[in-house]
Amino acid sequence: MIKLVAIDIDGTLLTSDHRLTQNVCEAIQLAKNNGVTIVLCTGRPLVGITPYLEKLGLLDSTTIAITQNGALVQETQSKKVLNHLTLTVDQVKRIYQFSNNQKAQLTFFDESEMYHTALTPSQLVVDDAKLLHTHLTYLDVDKLTPDTLVTKGMFLGDPTEMDTLIQELPASFKDDFYMVRSVPYNFEFLNKQASKGKALQSLAESLQLQVDEVMAIGDAENDRSMLEYAGHAVVMENGTEEMKALATFITKSNDEDGVAYAIHELILKKTGD
Repeated sequence: MIKLVAIDIDGTLLTSDHRLTQNVCEAIQLAKNNGVTIVLCTGRPLVGITPYLEKLGLLDSTTIAITQNGALVQETQSKKVLNHLTLTVDQVKRIYQFSNNQKAQLTFFDESEMYHTALTPSQLVVDDAKLLHTHLTYLDVDKLTPDTLVTKGMFLGDPTEMDTLIQELPASFKDDFYMVRSVPYNFEFLNKQASKGKALQSLAESLQLQVDEVMAIGDAENDRSMLEYAGHAVVMENGTEEMKALATFITKSNDEDGVAYAIHELILKKTGD
């Protein structure tokens, strides 16, 4: 029996125009009513998912969210940090130095803010901050102090710029960072120990759940680790072919209430709802 469901947001929970449909809301509520723990598992910061948590009834003292692609785990209501895997200042400076030869713009995140490192942020950076409901401010990397907590670095640029960036990554970066590209226009650098899968495994173990009691729903490369971990790996019809190869169940697309369909087929039908 499935007792824990981890749900990606962009490309999964939300439609292509970033809406949360009534059918998805109702399916998640029915699953909760049947004792299933729901956790949103996203590359966004907590502030960027709060409107959806509220609409889903997940802003309470017992609910947590896995954010920043697994680097940050927080209680949704109190915003209390349960686990925070950060980058060192030296790592931040290495990423920044690498950015000097790239056309894509570099941004950083902490627990609640988004920072641009270019004096004038690109329109893509500004638009991404709006999408994430996140305050955007300038960061002077040279003035960082050793106690600064940086959650992740993220490049934003057109897909061609991101392709070039990936080709030019120093070999040492692969050993020192968890790096992931969740959409064509971004590329992220996180603590080597961070991932959605590791955060989900830690949560499941704290709840004393077995792998076959865990379901993960996703669509893209940053969902790989949680799909590989979960006993029930659900991939959206709009997901990548690489992720579909990992699936134990392929659901409908995010524009066809695929999350609701998966919950009904794999959970609610077995409980009689």
